[in-house]
Amino acid sequence: MAGSDKQSAKKKQPYWLVYLALLIGGMLMLADAYQITHLHRWTARIGIALMYSAIALLVGNGRRAGFMATAVVWLAVVATYFL
Repeated sequence: MAGSDKQSAKKKQPYWLVYLALLIGGMLMLADAYQITHLHRWTARIGIALMYSAIALLVGNGRRAGFMATAVVWLAVVATYFL
C-alpha cells in the first residue's frame, strides 16, 4: 500500500504539451521555409508563440513539461529569424 501512495502523490508530467510544441514549432518553420503569407509575418509567429506559451504554462502548472514546451516554441520562433 505504501508504494501506491507514493505514486498517487507524484505529479504526472503532461508530456503532450512538449509534443504539441514540437508540432507548432515545425509548422512555424515550414511556414517560414515555404513563405506562407499568413504565417510568414513576424507578428503572426510571435502571436502564436505567446498564445501557446500562455496555454502551456497554465496547463503545465509549474511542471518541467510546461517550461520545456514553451522553450521549444520560442526556440523555433527565434530560429526562423536567424536561419
